[in-house]
Amino acid sequence: MELSDPSENIRARKTRSITFRLDTMLIDELQRDADQAEVSLNVLISQVLRRYVEWDRYEHNLNIIPIPKSILSNVIDETIQLATDAGIKDIQAHKQLIAKHAAQGAFHVIRDSVLFMRKKYNLWTVLDVLRNYMKVSGISSDHKIEPGGRHIFIIQHDLGDNWSLFAEELLSTIFIELAQVKADISTTPKTIKAEVILKEQ
Repeated sequence: MELSDPSENIRARKTRSITFRLDTMLIDELQRDADQAEVSLNVLISQVLRRYVEWDRYEHNLNIIPIPKSILSNVIDETIQLATDAGIKDIQAHKQLIAKHAAQGAFHVIRDSVLFMRKKYNLWTVLDVLRNYMKVSGISSDHKIEPGGRHIFIIQHDLGDNWSLFAEELLSTIFIELAQVKADISTTPKTIKAEVILKEQ
């Protein structure tokens, strides 16, 4: 999901050469990973450093800890199972309520994180931070723009139907609160697709 703020001028990234002294073992391990990924060592190191600049350096200040996707998925599923075991009859409505409350909480946390990381808070900075989060979490995403200002966002996560429900609520909240538009969102247990018409800024 390559996102940018349409109100900003897009400038080509400048590059320059720089020399580092690195442990031989470290270079060998990086070269092995580069070979497996079929990219150059230079490309791999640039990716590692970019991830640090865009995400890793903020983790401590934002109290972010890495969590395996399987644990995240199991926590959501077990929460729903507890509701079933407690005798709640309308499980679907209960799931919707949990997802809505979780999305509202996440939205407020995202606001503080985006302000800290990007120094400004709008739709595009929020979507960009989410893109970076998904990237480092191993969640695939894509974004394309069609004629008429129609934006299509696709997220593939393999976390199950309950996580899709949460993501649907979160995206819906983001577009309503930050762009004053209602997104057309469809989900499967592995995919979320959001279509929305956004005005040029």
